[in-house]
Amino acid sequence: MPEYMLVDADNHYYEAEDAFTRYGDDDVKRFVRWVQDGKRRHLSFGGQLSRVPPNPTFDPIAKAGAFHQRLKDLEAGKGREGDWEFSKSQYGELVPLPQAYRHKDARVAVLDTQDVERCFLFPTLGDCVEGLMADDPGMGYKAFHAFNLWLDDDWGYHYKDRLYAAPYIPVLDPQLAADELELVVSKGARVVSVRPGPFAGRSPADPAFNRFWSIANEAEILVAFHAFAGPTAYSEAFETMYMRDKLVSDRMYYMTLGAALSSDRGILETTMALVLGNLFGRFPKVRVASIEMGMNWVPYVLHALDHAGGLLIRDVKAFGQKIEELPSDIFKRHVWVSPFPEEDVPALVEVLGPEHVLMGSDWPHPEGTSTPGDYARCLGGLDDGAVHRIMRDNALALVG
Repeated sequence: MPEYMLVDADNHYYEAEDAFTRYGDDDVKRFVRWVQDGKRRHLSFGGQLSRVPPNPTFDPIAKAGAFHQRLKDLEAGKGREGDWEFSKSQYGELVPLPQAYRHKDARVAVLDTQDVERCFLFPTLGDCVEGLMADDPGMGYKAFHAFNLWLDDDWGYHYKDRLYAAPYIPVLDPQLAADELELVVSKGARVVSVRPGPFAGRSPADPAFNRFWSIANEAEILVAFHAFAGPTAYSEAFETMYMRDKLVSDRMYYMTLGAALSSDRGILETTMALVLGNLFGRFPKVRVASIEMGMNWVPYVLHALDHAGGLLIRDVKAFGQKIEELPSDIFKRHVWVSPFPEEDVPALVEVLGPEHVLMGSDWPHPEGTSTPGDYARCLGGLDDGAVHRIMRDNALALVG
């Protein structure tokens, strides 16, 4: 455990039951409703049930770090039946929802015991529902505007300069996305959460989103692309290509295949689109981070950027401007990555340098570490300066 206070780039809260409706108008309250589905309650958005996460009331909840050993085993290539039996017993261990998972002062008190000075806070439910609103962007923005007002109320965009709760910005419409970003910036947000992948059926570097990026550039706010769940353009494309008639012979197999094919696709495509679209040339102060999406995609992206970019630099202009640098160098200057703690983080440091690697514990989610400081265990072999950057300095500079 390092002998200094940590800055965690990936903490989470569990939403209050009225997160989308407390500040919603009558239209939002009709659009977002709780529905009884068997023994559980689920949120419905315009009549579509959100089934991720499976228990959106969150009480009881799995212990922080309960799944982490299983993930470490999988990363290490261990898949023996005995390991799986042990893991299943952990999956079933539920506890009453602690106060610190829903209340900011209780969370600050816990941070003190964990030697965490500051943390970025991301949604649990909020990351899973944007896709349910794709057919009604206007209502989607109204619902997330209400959500962001609730977030500032319950957590604060920069509470005591210790909790940086990231407002969620849907990317369903260029001007509405810019409007919401402009509003949360005016309220002091220092990090925003955005879903990776296409922006309203376009590249995220498309000039249609210039106003959004101009606001981010001027405010120097961190745009954090966070792991997501629920229906997306990727799940729709997968069903079109692999499950066209819906009469598949083994639905569980196809669900597993879809998850495997799409696990890295969103952030891989997003970062390539931003670099090759010369987004950072047009908006040089924009900084983006990949949160809770691992690191294994990074070497592939750097390789693909320079191969595709070699053609682009010689012959093609991106949205009217020529890229003058090696695309991988642009990536390394503007993109920060938070690896999973079970991954080979020193290998990423070799590729990216220690300045652009972020510690993200995913606390208190069950797939994260039991405490944020446990992340240091995956940094063996790095010198003290690199560890200090990853466990504190890099994230601090992004909100500083």
